[in-house]
Amino acid sequence: MGNEGKGKLLRIYLNETKRLGDKSLYEAIVEKAFKHGLAGSMVFRGIEGAGFCCKTCRTQIPSLTISKCQPMVIEFIDTEEKISTLVPILKKMVTAGAMVTMDAEVVHNVCES
Repeated sequence: MGNEGKGKLLRIYLNETKRLGDKSLYEAIVEKAFKHGLAGSMVFRGIEGAGFCCKTCRTQIPSLTISKCQPMVIEFIDTEEKISTLVPILKKMVTAGAMVTMDAEVVHNVCES
């Protein structure tokens, strides 16, 4: 994807405990996306959540994971073509969770070298 312009945002909701083989699911998803040429990603740890991967996810102390289900969000922004090609692959990897896409207008995108 270029530095600016129309794109698509893919957001994936899951929990930190999910694994795919010997890796955390979120790590495997990010690796798969980069192998498919996506421009970038960001992984966020949530404080609390419900309904996407289990009935309730909660951290009692924000800096400490003490829940068996720590919510996570992964975001990718790239062209609609690249995102739509990746979604069917990721759907096979995410057995519990949710994926949503949204239109995005990239107004600034500069990567440190």
